[in-house]
Amino acid sequence: MKKKVLIYGLVATMLFSTIPTAYASTNDIKEEITEETITTKEESISLSLDEAVQYALQHSKDMVIQRLELDKAEVAYNQNRRAVIQSEKSLDASDDINIPRTYEVTADDNVNRALIQHGVSRRSVELAYQISKWNLELKENTIEYNVQKAYFDLLQMEKELEIAEENLELSRDQYEKGKLKHNLGVISKQQLLGLEMGVSQAQSIYESTKMGYELQLMSFNTTLGLPLNQVVKLTDKIDYEESEPIDLENSVKIALKNNVGIKIADENHEIAKLTLKAISGRFPSNTYKYKEQDVLVQQAAKNLETAKSGVEMGVRSAVLNLQTAEKQIKTYQKAVQQAEQALKIAETTFELGQSTSSEVTQANINLMNAKKSLTQQIHAYNLALLDYEYSIGIGKGV
Repeated sequence: MKKKVLIYGLVATMLFSTIPTAYASTNDIKEEITEETITTKEESISLSLDEAVQYALQHSKDMVIQRLELDKAEVAYNQNRRAVIQSEKSLDASDDINIPRTYEVTADDNVNRALIQHGVSRRSVELAYQISKWNLELKENTIEYNVQKAYFDLLQMEKELEIAEENLELSRDQYEKGKLKHNLGVISKQQLLGLEMGVSQAQSIYESTKMGYELQLMSFNTTLGLPLNQVVKLTDKIDYEESEPIDLENSVKIALKNNVGIKIADENHEIAKLTLKAISGRFPSNTYKYKEQDVLVQQAAKNLETAKSGVEMGVRSAVLNLQTAEKQIKTYQKAVQQAEQALKIAETTFELGQSTSSEVTQANINLMNAKKSLTQQIHAYNLALLDYEYSIGIGKGV
């Protein structure tokens, strides 16, 4: 892989020495974006990608809820941890004690004692609290991912609007030149009408693209929690430049190590095995209670393998999409060059009276479509790179 999409002004979400990143670093944010900054539609705001992410995180109700959930989990963790420690001390002092029913699997006190002795109760309490911490990180990742995607989507629509505007200006310029030629008797009235029709088509395309942009802007504002009618100027732009190749196998290893889903599944599997060990001291392998827990162990093992397979597939799919998008970008770049050349030929032959105005109009449309296809493919590559970066991290939640 020799190219990548660069978003100027963005601090990369994750940095690895052997992993290419889509973005360059940004200047420090000099002024915090707050709700007071967001006023009316007439007053636009400028946002870099990093500022957009920062604003969304600061004003997300989901983040507020997730932090409250973490606070609640911390209270429960402290209470349960103290109870477990007290139970562990009581086990050392005497066998005739009351085991907290919080940790029982059965009504049998011997099993409950074994659960504490094998560390099942302590690990269960620790895992519940750790999951709450991970959920907060996953929610933050989810918001960051959604904002970055929304930012790229809006940049894409901005580019399409720019292309449509260029096509409209080009069509108008050709029409104005056509009027002069018609006045001089160089072209016919029918040919002039053809150029006028080209302007009408370009105007229609521009208006529909502008509507698409307005809808995308509302979607972007919704993602950030901005007023729907807020005008936003995006300060980061898309470019395309060389990057280092991706080490696929190393990326898979990093993902398997970092992914939260795998960590949870792995710990649940270990707890299930320890629980089975605790139960086996009271219930033999031919009893229902033992077999019931054995099934849970096997299910936990399956869940772990499923989580690993899903993460690995996510990484490999992201890299494949990345490579495919890059190859197509090169094709579309050539298509733009060919369309530009075809337009020049159409304009020249029209001036010489060897082609019609409709051929010029069609050449305009072909160039516009080629440019749109190229920018859409760069956008697809950009999103594929974004998916890749999140595929090798803790995950992006739901």
